[in-house]
Amino acid sequence: MDTNEMKSRLQHAYENLLSHVEEFLESEKTTLSDALQQAQTRLHDLGDLSRDEIDDISNEFVKDLKDVGEEAREVREFMGNALKMDAMYITEGMLKRLKLVADKTSVELIQLNEELAERIRDREQQQQSGPDKEEQQDV
Repeated sequence: MDTNEMKSRLQHAYENLLSHVEEFLESEKTTLSDALQQAQTRLHDLGDLSRDEIDDISNEFVKDLKDVGEEAREVREFMGNALKMDAMYITEGMLKRLKLVADKTSVELIQLNEELAERIRDREQQQQSGPDKEEQQDV
């Protein structure tokens, strides 16, 4: 058997192993470990592969599952961090907007207070100088 035939045979065996694992997981609601053992037994019973080949394929399958699981974990972590960053930016953006509104409001309040204080001073001055002005106008 040449290399390409061997590769094709092992790829087919890997695909069969995956199909059997899926089948056992779905139909028997079993654990992954039990489903893998049942799939290995089925492949052995078919007689197409040696026990060593089944073990090698199973080891590759488990390694691939771990890799896929690690990638999925990284994606979940990345997405979680991205969502946290979005939430953080939204919060910071809202906070900036609130600060701008608060700053603008504070400036307006300060200006209003200054205007009111000026009006009060003007009135007080008018009241203090009011009788004098009236007397001067009478004269």
